[in-house]
Amino acid sequence: QDVAGARDAALDLFRHLAGESLLTKDDLQWGVSRVLASLHELEIDCPKASEYTIDALAGMVADELLGVDFLRRCLLLRIGGGEGLHGLAAIQRKTPEFSKKNLDTQSFKKEIHTMIIEFFDSADKAEFTRRIRELAPLPAARGATIIRKIMQLAMEHSTAECESAVGLMLNLCHEEEITEDVIEMGFDEMYRMMPDILLDVPDAREMAKAFVVEAQKVGILGQTWEIPSPETQQQEYEEDVS
Repeated sequence: QDVAGARDAALDLFRHLAGESLLTKDDLQWGVSRVLASLHELEIDCPKASEYTIDALAGMVADELLGVDFLRRCLLLRIGGGEGLHGLAAIQRKTPEFSKKNLDTQSFKKEIHTMIIEFFDSADKAEFTRRIRELAPLPAARGATIIRKIMQLAMEHSTAECESAVGLMLNLCHEEEITEDVIEMGFDEMYRMMPDILLDVPDAREMAKAFVVEAQKVGILGQTWEIPSPETQQQEYEEDVS
């Protein structure tokens, strides 16, 4: 059985139908959503259904029949349960250049915000780490933004979230998704943005200092790292916004 040939023939047909405007973007997305949602049942009759689906959808992304933004929404909605999530993660690994191309700065920040809020609701460090892994390769600057957002959003919530945030950062280091250098960059970024953070969290300086103490205690922030003075924070903030 020529599985690859059948897949290529199907992709050719999709390209032709889309080119003739006989298949719309919505048609393709609706069909893919139904396939992902049915993977568990499909595997009963075809044990390799997930493998074949991954290859076909990776081809559809490469041919720009499907956008990575759509696949990322499927991930957030957890379409298809465990089989669907596994398949979507595999597709993104097969098409890293498209994932990177489509994840602009605004989309990245929005997704990170959603991920962190969902973590505070679930306290599932393994799930958060898995989703961070899907964003790889992760530049140091984006890693620092993740660390800063974890702390900032925790400060906007409660003491319990602040404690969870330290555990999450520790887990990211242990899983080697974030390095200690990036952790330090995240603290630098938080203090650079302190004038903004204070607008929403009046006691942010005290809470941030508690983060420093706890991070140094668990060994993810160097003992030599020092909190910048308020004057330095203000100067760096003004330089960033100018």
